[in-house]
Amino acid sequence: MRRLLPLAFVALALAPGTWLRSHVDESAPVIIVIEQVEGAKKAGNAAWRREGVWHYRSDHALFGGFSALLALGDGQLVAFSDRGARLAFGEPDRSEREYSLVLQEVTPQWLGELWDIEAATRDPATGAYWLAYENHHAIARFTQADGLEGVRDLEGEVDWSNNAGAEAMVRLADGRFVLLPEGKSEGQIYSADPLRGGQPDRIEFRSPAKGFAAVDMQQLPDGRLLVLLRDLKWSWGENWPPFASLIAIGEPPRAGAIWSPSLTLDLGELAPPENYEGLGLRAQEDGRIAVWLIADDNLAALQRTLVVKLSFDPTRQPASFGANQAKQKARETARTP
Repeated sequence: MRRLLPLAFVALALAPGTWLRSHVDESAPVIIVIEQVEGAKKAGNAAWRREGVWHYRSDHALFGGFSALLALGDGQLVAFSDRGARLAFGEPDRSEREYSLVLQEVTPQWLGELWDIEAATRDPATGAYWLAYENHHAIARFTQADGLEGVRDLEGEVDWSNNAGAEAMVRLADGRFVLLPEGKSEGQIYSADPLRGGQPDRIEFRSPAKGFAAVDMQQLPDGRLLVLLRDLKWSWGENWPPFASLIAIGEPPRAGAIWSPSLTLDLGELAPPENYEGLGLRAQEDGRIAVWLIADDNLAALQRTLVVKLSFDPTRQPASFGANQAKQKARETARTP
């Protein structure tokens, strides 16, 4: 019973339209409390290390459920949520911690339709960015000033269920777009901005770890992609919340080909278990890459909005994941009743 009750809470929190959450006051001012809960730590793979973990808390009605993250390169991060909110905030390891939490504006035509934001990507040259929506399958483009420029309505183009749409999206440096739907093995690759029209080519996505689905991805300066993977570990029992996350790395996919990036990090080595769904990258002066993660608390009282900073050395060849994967399987076997 001790194991089943917490899992029931997660099932309710993840169910479409069900929010298990403490009372929120929509008229309250936006007050966000930030607490650092973990410091620096090295990983088994020498290319990776943790710089810190921060817990973000707020009673505001728009706070929580963050499923997408962008790193703007100037010390600013932007997260987007299942409630259609946009949280702009400074990197928490810097002294300046200003923030803004607002609804993502859409035109009257799309009010009530575009609100469940699951993925985000950006053109660093222009500042324009694209959001992928799940409840109504669509991709929208916004200006650097957050103005809606256009929408590609994917209803009728895809056979995704309402709560299993585009989960990961990245604009590649060459202008192509890669889109992966939640839990699906078939993704899409557009030769240019999807809002310009044209039909996407198909790619077959093979997760490098059984049961793990892609929830976000970003392109490194060297052209490779980092892919955030997540699984719901129902058998973990006393570990809460019952999520596991991995990071994979690989060359960008090619149209019509099978794409299966290689595992490079078991996130459980460096971050507390949570529902990590957002991934943002920023190149640092020392040549390493700041890898930012944000957790979706599912608007649930028993989960947390955690922001994690990792750093990755792209010059190191990712170590074979075999040893780490074996350890992971051993842990899961030990925890299975």
